Amino acid sequence: MSRLSQRRRRTASKGFSLIELLIAMLVLTVGLLGGMIVIVTAIASNARSRLDTTGVALAQSTMDRIIVLSISAATQSTSMSDCTTNPPTTLPHTISTVASDAPGSGAPLTDMAGLPDGNQMIDFSQDPVAGYSMNYVLCATGGDNGAATTKGPPQIYDVRWHITNIANSSAPGNTQLVLVAAKNLGEAGNGVTQSKFFTIPITLRAVRGN
Repeated sequence: MSRLSQRRRRTASKGFSLIELLIAMLVLTVGLLGGMIVIVTAIASNARSRLDTTGVALAQSTMDRIIVLSISAATQSTSMSDCTTNPPTTLPHTISTVASDAPGSGAPLTDMAGLPDGNQMIDFSQDPVAGYSMNYVLCATGGDNGAATTKGPPQIYDVRWHITNIANSSAPGNTQLVLVAAKNLGEAGNGVTQSKFFTIPITLRAVRGN
């Protein structure tokens, strides 16, 4: 009888109960969902960093084309071509660099008091100004003007600039403040799938002279 009782106790203690199995499945599900959230967040962060890096490079390229022209240059305009103008199915984007006294020429500004790098930034809530803005299109690798060989959707950036004369007692009229900002258009320009990768505008400042 004693051996039979021990055998029954060992038999009863084998395996998991249904409640224990459900708890184990719940813990596993929570762990998997947490891992998926981490992966999705990492992908979104990586995409956001890529858009920021592209915006900085585009704003810097636009800034370089503006400041390379001195204030005294006879021609105060230049141009940039994106992937939709190669081959040139449309005209290149015109970049005007003509400035005036405050409030200056170009994209409207907005006051941002308290910013560590200045009190004014380009206001993207206002309508763009002709000659001082462009929608620059970056085609995916291998793309050519929306043809069938295009790999992935293009990235569209709203690029705007503002130029203001700076009062300078030693050289009046020979110094200008240049602001260039680039903003990825996100869902409006790249489709609904890009809305999760929204990024704030990238703003650069520089001074040019004669």
